[in-house]
Amino acid sequence: MYFTDNIKDFCRTFLRYIGNGYTKMQISYIPEKKRYKANIISNKLKNKYETDLSSGKRQYRKKKGKCNYIGIQYQDKFFVILKTNGEDDSRNKEKWINVYRKPIKLGNFLEIELIKDERGLNTFKLRKEVLKNIKTNIFLAIEKRNGTSFHKEIRKIYNLHRVLKYRGFYMQLSHILKEIKEEQKKHGTKFNLPRFFY
Repeated sequence: MYFTDNIKDFCRTFLRYIGNGYTKMQISYIPEKKRYKANIISNKLKNKYETDLSSGKRQYRKKKGKCNYIGIQYQDKFFVILKTNGEDDSRNKEKWINVYRKPIKLGNFLEIELIKDERGLNTFKLRKEVLKNIKTNIFLAIEKRNGTSFHKEIRKIYNLHRVLKYRGFYMQLSHILKEIKEEQKKHGTKFNLPRFFY
């Protein structure tokens, strides 16, 4: 079980294993009142899925046509169990989800999705609903000429920009910039934008 305590490390670890053939997943979110049991839950998942096998044992399972599992823990909030193709163990017949079909919730207002960019490479982007909420707040601030609210939302994007250094997110930034310029022109505002937008 790999422990990650920040978004950057989680995304990097997740992508590394996707690239190694772990293309199915399960996500287990820990209720806040049970987060003190995170270590206990981690050990149970590790034993159930044998996530800590040596590379030699993984190769043996692969040759036998069996799947392998790997686990990633994010703080005390959730676990992701990833699985390769291959014969599943009889005790682990749960429903597995394709990694491209399930958003990952990293916080109360932050969800990301794994996609392939135009080059066919794996990358992350914000979930559509999260992006829509940010844009709605920005456009409302522009309409009401509220610079404080505008820059508050821009700071949210800046904080995401510091950790989500992925092409999918940068493409979203490019579209947001274009829409912000259009909205500012429409309402006659000239709120400054940070350099990372350009």
